Amino acid sequence: MTQQIETVPTEQNQKVASGTKVKWIGAGALVIALLALGAIPRFVREREALAAVRESPVTHPVVTLVRPQIGEPTSELLLPGNIQPLYTAAIYARTEGYIDRRNVDIGAKVKAGQVLAVISSPEVDQQLLQARATLAQSEASLQQAKATLEQAKANAELARLTKERDLPLGEQHAISQQIVDEAVQAHNARVADVAAAAANITAAEANVTANRANVGRLLQLQGFEQVVAPFDGVITARNVERGDLVSTNNTAAGKPLFSIAQSGTMRIQVDVPQSQALNIQDGQKASIVLKERLGREYAGTVVRSAGSLDSAARTMLTEVQVDNRDGSLMPGMYAQVKFTLAEQRTSFIIPTSSLVIDRTGMHVVTIENKQKVHFIPVVIGRDMGTQVEVLSGIQASDALVASPSDLLHEGQDVQVR
Repeated sequence: MTQQIETVPTEQNQKVASGTKVKWIGAGALVIALLALGAIPRFVREREALAAVRESPVTHPVVTLVRPQIGEPTSELLLPGNIQPLYTAAIYARTEGYIDRRNVDIGAKVKAGQVLAVISSPEVDQQLLQARATLAQSEASLQQAKATLEQAKANAELARLTKERDLPLGEQHAISQQIVDEAVQAHNARVADVAAAAANITAAEANVTANRANVGRLLQLQGFEQVVAPFDGVITARNVERGDLVSTNNTAAGKPLFSIAQSGTMRIQVDVPQSQALNIQDGQKASIVLKERLGREYAGTVVRSAGSLDSAARTMLTEVQVDNRDGSLMPGMYAQVKFTLAEQRTSFIIPTSSLVIDRTGMHVVTIENKQKVHFIPVVIGRDMGTQVEVLSGIQASDALVASPSDLLHEGQDVQVR
């Protein structure tokens, strides 16, 4: 038989359980105290910040205002261009032969008609001698034909007298009819001889004219043995030397003997954009500026324009001429041409930063009633970098926000600084 023993808690066990419970309560109180210590200061700071915000007078965005400036009555148009000589020419040989003498080289300043080189062409000289001999022979034949004509006229006159004498005698039967007929036929033959002699003279004169023209042609070819400058200028290229063979058959494919440029007056061709094409007129003044000539502006004049726009670039080709008698400009230099154009409209100039561009277009921001934001659509003209031209939409009295934020919206209250 098993004996059941009942366990009764002792006083010592009760003390241990009470101590454990006290420890747990103390740990919980400690955690709560630590949380309170961290939350209370943060709560205090939030209340102070909220009170500061409520008490602060600045509760709206701060903006700075600018006033639009009235645009100048004139504007400047600056276009790039290349300086070119007024005239250029490639000089080829007009006769065949060898270069006997070369008188100039690149960089030489020449006058119109100055001999640049001499070509030795003995074939042309011999052809000229032969043509002159043929001309003399044809002129002698002409003189002979004229003498034959005079003789034929004399014979015809004698035959006429004989006929006029024999006709009355034949009517009177003083001479036979055969003699009368022979006199008439002899007169007709002599008249025909006169006509033939006159025709021979015409042919001889035509032959003389042809031979004289041949002589003139060869004289011109002989004159081409001297290569001369067509106008005053500077030799920019020389492609021959003494002894070189030159021909007139390879002028299209070969190099020219010389290239010459007239540099006393320069021309600059620029492409004027469509927006300003109507403001460019012949005779209008322009200024030419070069980086290599700092501080100096050359005076130019518009001499001609294409009168139409290039369909691809929408620009009009315009030519400006400038005096270069001092030789300070060189062909091929890069220059900028400045036009001063009169403005036919009233415009305003504002900072580029005042312009707002969004999906609805271009706007500026004004302030109404000293605190309300208002967006105004504008039409823009020229873009000058830090400034932009406004053609319509604003007035001179409008106050514009200098640098409007993307967060501004219509009717928003702001504070003006």
